[in-house]
Amino acid sequence: MNTSPSKFAAPGRPFRLARQCLLIIALVLGLCRVHADTVKLKDGTVLEGNVTAEDADTLSIYLEFARGTISETRRINKADIAEIIRWTPGQRAAWQAKHDYEKLQRYQLDPHANYLVEYYDQVINNVFREYLTVHPDSPYTSNVTAKIDAWQAERDLVVAGNVKLHGRWSPAAEAAQEIGRQRGQQLLEQARGLISQGRFESAVQPLQLVVHMDGQPELVSQAKPLFDSACQRAMLLLYQQRERLEGDLASAQQRVEQARHASSRAGGTQPQATGSNALISTQIRASVNAERRDLDAAQSQLSQVKCRLDDVELRLRTLNSQAFAPVTVQAPNPQPPATQTRSADTLDTLADIVAWLKQNWVGLVIIGVVVVFLLSRFAKD
Repeated sequence: MNTSPSKFAAPGRPFRLARQCLLIIALVLGLCRVHADTVKLKDGTVLEGNVTAEDADTLSIYLEFARGTISETRRINKADIAEIIRWTPGQRAAWQAKHDYEKLQRYQLDPHANYLVEYYDQVINNVFREYLTVHPDSPYTSNVTAKIDAWQAERDLVVAGNVKLHGRWSPAAEAAQEIGRQRGQQLLEQARGLISQGRFESAVQPLQLVVHMDGQPELVSQAKPLFDSACQRAMLLLYQQRERLEGDLASAQQRVEQARHASSRAGGTQPQATGSNALISTQIRASVNAERRDLDAAQSQLSQVKCRLDDVELRLRTLNSQAFAPVTVQAPNPQPPATQTRSADTLDTLADIVAWLKQNWVGLVIIGVVVVFLLSRFAKD
């Protein structure tokens, strides 16, 4: 026989253990005594819910609203309570059945569209039939059974390959055609709106989706000419923008070269420049930096325009190679033929001038420096 002292043998320990057990039992019983009650306040308010805690001065009651979607635990001073009605088990069962039935009302069939089969099974088995299991004697049993029948009938239609669209049941293939037609019409309207705003490049993508729709020949026939027109007009604007940016880029490059040469000349002829000459040298270097920034900006814009133009051209070429007669894409010019000839001559003349300037820029810079020097001398005299 083990005679070693037990850890429960300390004086007073059995009494402390007994007291702790009684406290635990009282707590468990208090938690289990969560039953529906009616609390009437002195101001006439009537609250129905579960009493969760109570002491000599206050009472806490758990309340639910809007079919259980909103809940709160309200603590009330007993001095504000006119009457507390404790429900019997039968009253509580009736209240709970009604309360749970109200929660079922959030599950309704959609009059316009169907659900997935898995959702029908979840609601039928885990909501409606679970209610009948928990409340077999509920006065709402017939209503819940009717809900099960309605949901089961709609589920069977979905399993059979039908789709509810705008409240009308039809085979899935027909519904898919209708959904595609509606989607195509939305895209067409979107594209027409963009074209009316002059946003031809943005209209290309929705029109491209429509012209590739299978089983929608009417929509495709409407979208094809709009797509060709939007591509051509978008490319026209992009070509114009590209030409303008190429001109800006050439000018920026020329200004950078001129500023860089002026800076090197100023630094070579005035290594110990001070005063006004040093200020001129600083201004020249600042001008070089500014021209370089302009050049970088022009190059970035030109690169973006070229990428967008390539994207539009690729879309049109892909479409034409897949399903339609090829469309010749040329760099468009919105001017009439006579104006085009004059414009071409002007561009050739400007190109010759630019080429001559590039070949003789050193001499021009020297002449400019000499002129500035002479003018400064005359000004001093």
